[in-house]
Amino acid sequence: MRVACWLFPMLMLLVGCQRVPDVPPAADGAVAEPPAAAPTRVAESTRDGADALPLLAAVAADAQDPGAVVRTYAVHLLRREFDKADASWMVAPPPGRADDAALRGLREVRDLKINTDAPVPRDRQQPTHLIEVPVRIRVTTATTTVRYNGWYRLVPDPQRSAWLIQSANLQPVLD
Repeated sequence: MRVACWLFPMLMLLVGCQRVPDVPPAADGAVAEPPAAAPTRVAESTRDGADALPLLAAVAADAQDPGAVVRTYAVHLLRREFDKADASWMVAPPPGRADDAALRGLREVRDLKINTDAPVPRDRQQPTHLIEVPVRIRVTTATTTVRYNGWYRLVPDPQRSAWLIQSANLQPVLD
């Protein structure tokens, strides 16, 4: 009897806490339609109520993607085409003093893999004029494999037709 005293209230609690289905089951074997999707946010608003501009609106629509700018730059470094690599910068870094000097100094590269993530705005302008492209780089040379994590910051060129590298930060990853 003692067990029945506490078992009955527990059963009532369990039955009372069951979730009621959102959509009643369909009758006569008819297929129920799925519930309507919740509305999605189309664009965020700024403080003054204007719609937010697309992240890459600071340059022409046909401009090269920021991730592609970084990858093209790295290919020029790999080929030791420093004049073309320097053209990817807003202001070319002095020799030996680039923010990504580790990449510029590599020799006998057998494989270079660059993974770029989606650009992140780093200012509050609309459209943004400073974006950061996170990167993960793996370099295989004749003797070792080296990994770097970091970012490249890009700004629009004066004609707003392309993105140019403003700064970089690469740190070696220790395995």
